[in-house]
Amino acid sequence: MRKPQDDLRYQKTEALIQRSFRELMGEMEYLQITIQKLADRAQINRKTFYLHYSSIDQLLVKMQKDIVEDFLAPVKDAKLPGDLEKIVRNCYEASERADAMNEKILCSKGRFPVENSQPDPQGFPRFEEEYRQYTPQEQSYLLPFISLSLGAIYRRWVETGRREPMEDMIQLTIRLISHGLNGTEGSQAGDR
Repeated sequence: MRKPQDDLRYQKTEALIQRSFRELMGEMEYLQITIQKLADRAQINRKTFYLHYSSIDQLLVKMQKDIVEDFLAPVKDAKLPGDLEKIVRNCYEASERADAMNEKILCSKGRFPVENSQPDPQGFPRFEEEYRQYTPQEQSYLLPFISLSLGAIYRRWVETGRREPMEDMIQLTIRLISHGLNGTEGSQAGDR
């Protein structure tokens, strides 16, 4: 049996929904967009929207994941933590090349709790062999920590008008993800 996603009409409607969403994001803030506004713009009915998404938030997360997957495509074979700088640098540089609408979509926050918007671990690089020391349960926290930290730092940088040079932000992001509040390996917060 064929999946609806394999149907050409389904694919065209999906593209229309996403294009209409991008247009609305260019005209208003995310939290002002409703299913009815999106359906009107796309010239579809609400039931058709619900065949694709359960909410506007689910659409936002899907589009955010697609953008992040594009950002990570050049570093898909990277291993953590050894390639953390490569991954972080690639994400910042890709964001610089991306259009303003992608940035607005990435920085938008939906009406859902953070835990519902975590990235799919399949889309992120694997960890180096040494990280197999963690139990599977512990491993499940590593990727969300890195991806949510990177996303939050990036969003804050954008919200503050990108005051710091990108290279400084890359280094700060790597340092914070790698060493947290200690700042550098082996140092204590009070030693500075």
